[in-house]
Amino acid sequence: MSTGIAYPVGTIAKLFNLTERRVQQLSKEGVIPKTAQGRYELVPAVQGYVRYLQERALGQQPAEGAIDYHAEKARKTRAEADLAEMDAALRRGELIEAAMVGSSWQAVMREIQSKLLGQTPARIASLVIGERAEGTIKKVIRAELVAVLEAASAADVDALVQGARDGGSEADRARRA
Repeated sequence: MSTGIAYPVGTIAKLFNLTERRVQQLSKEGVIPKTAQGRYELVPAVQGYVRYLQERALGQQPAEGAIDYHAEKARKTRAEADLAEMDAALRRGELIEAAMVGSSWQAVMREIQSKLLGQTPARIASLVIGERAEGTIKKVIRAELVAVLEAASAADVDALVQGARDGGSEADRARRA
């Protein structure tokens, strides 16, 4: 039903209380039909915009490929709030960065490795030298491994991480010296 009278974007924007840019976006999304001359017929424009508002009020998704401004703004607001919460948790020490976890874990593992491969084999060898009973040898090895693991669990992780930042663990620095 063409009335033949088409209006410029400014008139339609004032009628709908929108910016001209928003009218153009809605036209591009197929909500508000535009004539070949780039103008807007009143009745189809009003019908399209009312249908769009009804769909939004009923919670229906906008047309395929259409951007829902309010949903996107809400998503952005939620993301900003999440970032602010994470930043506050980081400052309170309740959250740590993934890179820090990785470097901390590496520092702890280097310390365990240096203890297991450094003095432990020699200590075990000196304790079981001349021992023939397999059970006794296993007991000694187990006790030494438990001692290394208990020492690792009691280690000051913060100091290990700081050491890793400063150039490696004590064992690493000793090996380099």
